[in-house]
Amino acid sequence: MTSEEQNIKEKWQSFRNGINSISDEYREEFMDTELVNSAKNAMAEKLLDSRNKGRGGWWSENCSTEHLNELLKEHVNKGDMVDVMNIAAMIYYREAAGM
Repeated sequence: MTSEEQNIKEKWQSFRNGINSISDEYREEFMDTELVNSAKNAMAEKLLDSRNKGRGGWWSENCSTEHLNELLKEHVNKGDMVDVMNIAAMIYYREAAGM
């Protein structure tokens, strides 16, 4: 279990018990913010681990969006959702940048 997964597990226990104390008006925003922050932390943790293993270059000319799309399919099938988020974000960034 990664440190972010442990963090989510611990926070969820608190959220589950107190989520109804947050007004209806803010509950969805609260949980959406929690989701984004937790996903960002998990993604950063995994990217650091990958860099430490010598992986990288998604932004370079040596990597293609087509290659990333293939990796995305592989990681969906593996069930590694943090890798899925990271690879999807790489594709999103490349497409938005016109790479």
